[in-house]
Amino acid sequence: MRGETTGESDADAPWPQQLLDSEWLLALAAILFFTLSYIVLGLIDLLAVAGG
Repeated sequence: MRGETTGESDADAPWPQQLLDSEWLLALAAILFFTLSYIVLGLIDLLAVAGG
């Protein structure tokens, strides 16, 4: 919980833990992931059609 201290500051936490602790960073990472995957899959589909 946020009120408790675990003896470990936020700077010492690994980056995946910091990502999961912040709702805004998690939402941004999800939007970025889905946008990039949609673009990459679209490009792969276009290259497959253009190739023959």
